[in-house]
Amino acid sequence: MTITMILGIYYFAWIFLIIAAILFAISGIDDLFIDIYYWLRYGWRFWSTRKYPKLNYEMLKSNPEKNIAVLLPCWHEAGVIATMLIHNCNSIDYQCYDIFVGVYPNDPDTVNIVQEIEKINLHVHCVIGENPGPTNKASNLNQIYKYIKKYELTNDKHFDIYVFHDSEDIIHPLSFKLYNYLIPRKDMIQIPVFPLEVGYFKFTHWVYNDEFCENHTKDIVVRESIKGLVPSAGVGTAFSSHALKILAEGNDGQPFATYSLTEDYKTALTIRLKGLSQIFVYQSILHTSWKRKWGFWGKYVKVKTHEFIATRALFPMEYMKAVRQKARWIMGISLQEWTQTGWVGNISTRYTLLHDRKSAFTYFVNILGYALFIFWVLYWFVTHDNPQFPSLQEQFNLHPWVWYLVLFVTFLMLERLFQRFIATCRIYGWIPAFLSIPRILYANVINLHALLRAYRQFFFTPKRVSKSPVWDKTEHQFPGSHILISYKQRLGDLLVQSNLITLHQLELVVAEQKKTGEQIGDILRRKNYVNQYQLMKTIAQQYKLSLNTLGDLKPLIRRDMPGISFYNYYWLKRYNIYPIQFDRDKKKITVAIPDPSNEKLINEIINHLKPYQVQFELYV
Repeated sequence: MTITMILGIYYFAWIFLIIAAILFAISGIDDLFIDIYYWLRYGWRFWSTRKYPKLNYEMLKSNPEKNIAVLLPCWHEAGVIATMLIHNCNSIDYQCYDIFVGVYPNDPDTVNIVQEIEKINLHVHCVIGENPGPTNKASNLNQIYKYIKKYELTNDKHFDIYVFHDSEDIIHPLSFKLYNYLIPRKDMIQIPVFPLEVGYFKFTHWVYNDEFCENHTKDIVVRESIKGLVPSAGVGTAFSSHALKILAEGNDGQPFATYSLTEDYKTALTIRLKGLSQIFVYQSILHTSWKRKWGFWGKYVKVKTHEFIATRALFPMEYMKAVRQKARWIMGISLQEWTQTGWVGNISTRYTLLHDRKSAFTYFVNILGYALFIFWVLYWFVTHDNPQFPSLQEQFNLHPWVWYLVLFVTFLMLERLFQRFIATCRIYGWIPAFLSIPRILYANVINLHALLRAYRQFFFTPKRVSKSPVWDKTEHQFPGSHILISYKQRLGDLLVQSNLITLHQLELVVAEQKKTGEQIGDILRRKNYVNQYQLMKTIAQQYKLSLNTLGDLKPLIRRDMPGISFYNYYWLKRYNIYPIQFDRDKKKITVAIPDPSNEKLINEIINHLKPYQVQFELYV
């Protein structure tokens, strides 16, 4: 490469550095405004609201229950829908709700499973669409809404609240009580969505964790405060019947836009433009969870923590699945809405639209910044001993404003990393928070790839004759392969059915649990409503496990299990886990455990005993 070519590249890189720094600064100032506003608001609310009582369980249950309709669209969800429905129906702390599952006539596997659940659970209704699938999600939702309107007439029943959920969602037990408390004062409620914790090195999934943490603990809080657009996440969103009625008027009775790739975002924007009230509710309750005694090591102990009323779910763990999903989001929010809706609403709404749509450009700038950084480092290594080549510092000396701009942009970048760290730490703890720093590089690669895919599909893919896009569905999975049984009955209900406690006693215990965050079993034992054996016998019934007494156990010794290492064997002993059956041919091992509620320990047992399949029993 000649000196002239190197100098040409040098000056081109310098120009690109200036352009990138300016664009970084513009985008960064937008983010900095949100950060500063959030922390000022946080300090003011911390001081001004300290004398007011916080929302608690008694307040949530004080309102009579309104009828809630859950809209759950499905296409090829046979692998997860049964577990999702049974698990959530057994955990939701609410009575007056119905789940309407929208399915397609050409998806018989999903139809059959939902119809089987419908037979045994009065809360579930199978809604078979008129057209074969896939149509798109909005069309499915409109079919469900149409069915609900007929259902209301047939059964003389009115639904006051409509809720969005997907087939991979873990619905928070108190979320329906929260919606019931706030509607009809509010027309749309969005609660946080926090992806479930997975292995630390599943970086693709953790990208979602990081982004949702920051968006749903800070960004949307600010958007609501400045009277901007509160977007719907597509799950954990509740609407008043009044809001959907207004959306359906003049649209042939269909409240959801079938021409939109992101019908949830479109719905929230329309609600905002029509002047209906939106709120983002960031509410926590006391909860007992299992944690290591000394932070990263030690035995598991029960601790009281603040748990947010939020929807939990698994997100894509594979790179290309994440790219596909994010491309649809970018195309729907940043490109399609821009061309179809333009810049509408008041200044706050337009500002939040700008904040959303800037991703159509900023992902390019992020990668350009990485490329420029690598170039200038390589340039320095190649030319720093050769005086005939100008250095980068020479340009900074000639143009000092660029140097100060680069310093400002560097500050903005570090501030972004710090805010991401705080948000992730707030929900998931220290280790995921530290890992969020290198993950942001990987996230930018995913986002750029998704942006390129979105541009290709939006600008270069031939448009369909129909205005309605086909459902570009993300493959869903419901958590629970590691859980002993994901659709267990509630402990209190089983104790009442067994006549071990009265319904009044259960109500007292549940009320105390909501105040203290303790587990139901701990409160029952403390109040002497049941003894230890009665409690464990009911827990065994709850988890569908055999119950043993410690004296009757015959634990296997290490030489009885030739496939288990000394380390793993003594690890089991340390946590009072007793192997009682071992089948080398079937690669199966049965262990007795004292408490099935510690899912973190259950996960560790399974990992320590791989590749053997683990079966569990209880002992008391």
